[in-house]
Amino acid sequence: DELFSEITPEPVAAASLGQVYKATLRSTGQTVAVKVQRPAVLETVSLDLYLARELGLFVRNFPQLVDRLDAVALLDEFAYRFYQELDYNLECQNGLKIREQMKVLPMVVIPDNFPEFTSRRVHVAEWVDGEKLSQST
Repeated sequence: DELFSEITPEPVAAASLGQVYKATLRSTGQTVAVKVQRPAVLETVSLDLYLARELGLFVRNFPQLVDRLDAVALLDEFAYRFYQELDYNLECQNGLKIREQMKVLPMVVIPDNFPEFTSRRVHVAEWVDGEKLSQST
């Protein structure tokens, strides 16, 4: 049994770490957004972060360059947050939480999330038709 009865052959949008497809859930007929993490993003970013950290460790040998900023500590914090962004399960849980919290503002639409269909590299959420903020009036 396939999860989707329909899915666009090409992405309909690009996210920073993935691509978004429009699909229909086979079980309910509901239209959903399926965000799929780009192939090898974890490996590529991990190598980039490792190399940047090595450079930061080297720069620590030059006190005049690091008196005001610990680039390694900054990079470590960035890497920690970035790796969290790579886990779509966490994104799904955060989406559920913010949806519940925003119920008090009926004019704000937060898409429903589907943890039962979400994994570390695939996130399934309710499809919401909208417009780009830059095109809003």
